Amino acid sequence: MTRVLLPIILVLAAIGLFVLYTNPTYQRTQELQLQSAAFNEALNKAQDLRTQRNALLSKRVTFSADSVQKLERMLPDNVDNIRLIIDINNIAARHKLTLRNVQLGSVSDSATSRSELAVGSSGSPVGSVVVGFGFTASYETFLAFLQDVEYSLRIVDIETLSFVPNETGGYTFDIEIRTYWLH
Repeated sequence: MTRVLLPIILVLAAIGLFVLYTNPTYQRTQELQLQSAAFNEALNKAQDLRTQRNALLSKRVTFSADSVQKLERMLPDNVDNIRLIIDINNIAARHKLTLRNVQLGSVSDSATSRSELAVGSSGSPVGSVVVGFGFTASYETFLAFLQDVEYSLRIVDIETLSFVPNETGGYTFDIEIRTYWLH
């Protein structure tokens, strides 16, 4: 009887040991191996990004300080609305214009508020903001003002433009522009 009972007990013990200890430990080991593979992949990507960053930094050193300053002014790395308003006011002052009703619109990261060529929160690092203002000027002065805005270093899109003739022979212009920045 012992000869039959002992092997059955040992087989049942082996099955119990497998079910209660070996299999859960094996499953946990498999999970840890998957995590380890994911971490190794993340480390490899981080190393690739570090290499790419170093290559870009070495290229950036070759640019003159003036060129870097122009690039940063064209597409700044923050929402410098005050600087934008000051720049537009300086352009207006060159034409002896006074800005009125300056309004800062909504700061946007959504892809729906930009043109299809612009990039943003959908994976890319560009946001935008709308700034509105108005002034009174002749048509020729308005064209000169727009040309100066066009030639300024800051990237701007004119979103809306409206004008109404006034009694003095000039026009009252209301403009909304959209500008972009890097996140």
